[in-house]
Amino acid sequence: MAELTKAQVEIWLDKEEEEFSIDKLRAKYKIDPNSDNFHKVISRLCIDKRLKRLGRGLYRKIKPIKPIRWRDADETKYYDFRWPKSHSDYSTFGFEDTINVSQNDLVVITGVSNYGKSTIALNILGENVDVNPCILMGNEYATLDNLPSPKFKRRMLKMDWVEWADGEDEDKFLLLPVRKDYEDYIEGGKLTIIDWINLTDNFYKIGQVLEDIKTATGQGVSVAVLQKEEGADLGRGKGFTRDMADVYFNIDPLGKLESRLTVGKVKDPKRPIEGRMWAFRIVDRGANLSNIREIEKCHICWGKMWKKYGNSSVPCDCKTGYVNKEGF
Repeated sequence: MAELTKAQVEIWLDKEEEEFSIDKLRAKYKIDPNSDNFHKVISRLCIDKRLKRLGRGLYRKIKPIKPIRWRDADETKYYDFRWPKSHSDYSTFGFEDTINVSQNDLVVITGVSNYGKSTIALNILGENVDVNPCILMGNEYATLDNLPSPKFKRRMLKMDWVEWADGEDEDKFLLLPVRKDYEDYIEGGKLTIIDWINLTDNFYKIGQVLEDIKTATGQGVSVAVLQKEEGADLGRGKGFTRDMADVYFNIDPLGKLESRLTVGKVKDPKRPIEGRMWAFRIVDRGANLSNIREIEKCHICWGKMWKKYGNSSVPCDCKTGYVNKEGF
C-alpha cells in the first residue's frame, strides 16, 4: 500500500460513526498495524482537535463549530407572547410589564395537581392562538387510544372568549397526543405547549427532557407543565426542572378555593419580579381565571397561618398565611 496521507485517513473517518474503534478502522481498510505514518496522522488529528482519544483504542470525532457573530443579533426583537388574564373581571398578572419573552425561550410551570397549572397553560394557548402558530401536546387531551376527549372539549367550550376555529372551520392550533419524545414533534418558530410531562421515576432525567425541548424550540417558544409536591419550591426533579427555564412558575393551593402563583425565575425581567406572588381563582370548571391579584406573606404569621399568643400559638386571622399586597 502507498504511504498513507492525512487526506486519505480523513476520507475514511468521514464514513465512520461519531465514536469508532481504531483497530476496526485499521482492519476495515487493511492498514498495516506497524504503520508509523498512520499513527502520526491520528496523533496530528488529535492535536488539531479533529479527534479525541477516549481510551482502549476508542476515539470520538469532534464536530467543527462555527463561531457565532453575537453582534448580528437584533436586540430589539422579542417574541409576541401574550400572558393569561381574567376575561370576567379583567384582572391580570401584569407579566406584560415585567417579563420579556424572546425566541427560543422555555417557560416552565410546575404545580400541585388540580390547582391551575393546566388552566394557566390553556389560557396561554387561548391568548396566543390568533397571534402565533400553536401546538398543544398533552396526555389528558385525548383518550389512551388517541380519540378526542369529551372532557377536554367541554373545558375548551367554556373558554368562550376564544374563537378556536378559523374562517374555514379548521382548528387554529394543532393538538398532538404526544406523551414522550416531545422534541421530535416541535416545529421551530411555533408556540408549543406541553401539558404535562409525566416522569414516573428517575426524575433527574427531566433536565435532559427540557434541554431537548429547548433545543428543538428554535425561533419559537415552548411552555412545559410539570407536577410538583405541595410545599416544594421546585417541581419533581428539583433543580433539574429549573436549569433550562427562562421563566419558572410555581403554583400551590391558597386555602381551599384559590391558587398561589410564585415567580421562581425570570432570565430577562423588565423590572425585579422573582419571588413575587399572585393569587387567582379557577372558575367555569377549570377553564378560566378570576380575581387575579398580587399577594404577600401575612406580616403577623409570615405564611405559617399561626401567630404567637402568650406562650402558645393560635390560628392567624388571615386564614391562608397570605394577604393582598398593599395598593394592589
